[in-house]
This record gives sequence, structure tokens and C-alpha cells, in this order.
Amino acid sequence: MDSSKIKIESTNSQKILNIAKKKGMVKEKEFIKFKGTGKHTLKFISDKAINGTNFSTGQPEQKMRYIFEENGIEKHYETAIFKKDTETDEKKLGNFVQNMATFEYEDILKLEYKPIPGTPRGFIDIKKIDAAETPEKEVTDESIPIIEEDSYKSEQPKEETPEDEIKISEIPF
Repeated sequence: MDSSKIKIESTNSQKILNIAKKKGMVKEKEFIKFKGTGKHTLKFISDKAINGTNFSTGQPEQKMRYIFEENGIEKHYETAIFKKDTETDEKKLGNFVQNMATFEYEDILKLEYKPIPGTPRGFIDIKKIDAAETPEKEVTDESIPIIEEDSYKSEQPKEETPEDEIKISEIPF
């Protein structure tokens, strides 16, 4: 069979998605991949506990969704809240969640995947960048927005509470 004559056709779902994207009906989330992508300098925006799915088993699991900003683009990263200890087979708090608990929103962080020698596994090394290392933006009268009190109250976005969000009190410890 001549490979130059093979026509790959999109599925109906792909066609609908492409049309919806063109019309601005789909807001795509960009997810960060750390393995093999080098260092990432990110601003820590938010985190929340959600109900998710374990990609390898397909089973439901509790996850943390982190939102970072990289080069002005909002990016997401999800990880399991709990991991199984390979030695004791007990549930323990995931290392990424534990490490992120040491940082505050708005912190500038440098994250990099590092392999664990002698194993097929690795971890994400997280370091806070000091304010001295980040260039300061010059503050001028033009860069400070003027907000009238009434318009400020009406323009505040309403917080969304998606159905898949977990309350911290619901996490079994």
C-alpha cells in the first residue's frame, strides 16, 4: 500500500473540539511536565485538593492541583496527595505535597526533575528563589492602577467551587 495515499481523518469529537477552540468556547489548561524538560522558574499561584484518577490504575484517588505561572502563562500540575510506601505498604503523604507546604502563594520557585541514581524513579527538586535573584519591576505612577471603590466591588470575580473539589476536612489522615 502506498503510504502517500493514506488519509488520516479526524474523529467527530476532534472536529467538534477544533471548532469549539476556534470559537473560543474551550479554555485549555496547560499542564507542566517536569521529566526531561529541564529547570522551570514558576510563580506559585494556588493549590487545592480534588478528586482525581490514578493514571496507571484508573482508580479514583485524592490529588492536589497546583497552579503556577511560567512566562506569564498559567500552568497546572496534579499529583497524588498520598503515596504507598514501597517498604511498609502504608499510605503516606506524597513528597511533592510535603515539600510544597513549605512555600507561600506568590513565591518564585525553581523546579527540576532529578533521577534517583540506580532506580528508574526520580523526584522534583524545589527551591525558592530569593527576591535578590529576581529582577524587580520598576514601580511608577503609571504602573499603579487606580481603582474606584464601587467598581472594585462589582468587578471581583466570583469564586468557583467545582464539584470535584475536596474540603481539607474530608482528607483522611
